[in-house]
Amino acid sequence: SMAATPAPPPPKDVDVTPDIVSFSCGNAGKSTYFDIKITNKAAKRCCFKIRCTSANVFRVQPPTGFVPAGGNLTVRLWFQNRRFIESAKHYFAAHIIFNDDAKLPADVFTKTSKADGVKRLPVVFTKNVPTASAGGGDEPQAPKSLMAAPSIMPSAMAPVSSAAPLAAGGAPPAPPAAAAPA
Repeated sequence: SMAATPAPPPPKDVDVTPDIVSFSCGNAGKSTYFDIKITNKAAKRCCFKIRCTSANVFRVQPPTGFVPAGGNLTVRLWFQNRRFIESAKHYFAAHIIFNDDAKLPADVFTKTSKADGVKRLPVVFTKNVPTASAGGGDEPQAPKSLMAAPSIMPSAMAPVSSAAPLAAGGAPPAPPAAAAPA
């Protein structure tokens, strides 16, 4: 899990901006997005991996990639927005590893790799209506998998079932009780 070890400090030569992800959730039921920018001021290429606190309601496009030395890249963060979330506990985390050689991000981010830096971006949800793009008709489309995912935050213990009815009040079902010792 992401909370197992304290995160390393943000990388010195990579900026991930802005510092806070703000989703405008005024169009309930319609997914909404927020763009962040990764700027690599280092002399080496950096590889990034963006993680989030809930794969059910968030998506990252692209979730991994390379930013050349001196370059920058925009990453689009999506929120499902099927149900308004009051929680202030959500965040995205940009993990950065400097690497000039690897062909694929998966070659850089292995089970044993240690990030050179991690930038945490807290998420805030507002009831603002998102500003439409100037073109009007060219609104970006959310990833199809985003709206197919359940809108509940599943318990770590409960089996994920999108067919499970929600408990009264719209709360996710309670996790199963721990089995009694034999």
